Amino acid sequence: MDLEQQSSMSPSYGADMEDESSYMGPSARCVLFMLEDEIYGIHVKKIREVLRVGSIRNVAGTPHNVLGVINVRGVIVTVLDARSMFNMGSKEITDHSRIIIVELDEEQTVGLMVDFVMEVKDIPENKFEALSTTKENASRYIQGIAHFQDNVIILIDVDNMFTELL
Repeated sequence: MDLEQQSSMSPSYGADMEDESSYMGPSARCVLFMLEDEIYGIHVKKIREVLRVGSIRNVAGTPHNVLGVINVRGVIVTVLDARSMFNMGSKEITDHSRIIIVELDEEQTVGLMVDFVMEVKDIPENKFEALSTTKENASRYIQGIAHFQDNVIILIDVDNMFTELL
């Protein structure tokens, strides 16, 4: 059966292929994760790795959003609670909870506890809308919001988020 016969038998065949392969411009590769029912993203270039939650050692006198520290191959990493940073109530750690290790620069890393890591996805930059920033609430950590594939994805500005915390 040749291509012409295939496309006449299945009109959606060509349409599906076009949708998948059509170039939508420059994109941002992001690790997507969940907090409550919201989808968040962080540029993959800022992420070193994603870890299952192990033993987190409490540190006395730390702010409420610091869960403690972990040892990642001999390096002590501070773990922050993403939920508290976005003014969400605390939630018990589950089998789905993960710690995203974020590289702030060559020498500084921080862990971010999230409810669930979904996937790595390329999101076209033209799908992002800028968000006006205010210094009074959690929106100062948000770089933009994307409407992509029937989802709303909140892109986190990790540089801004962690600069004032560490």
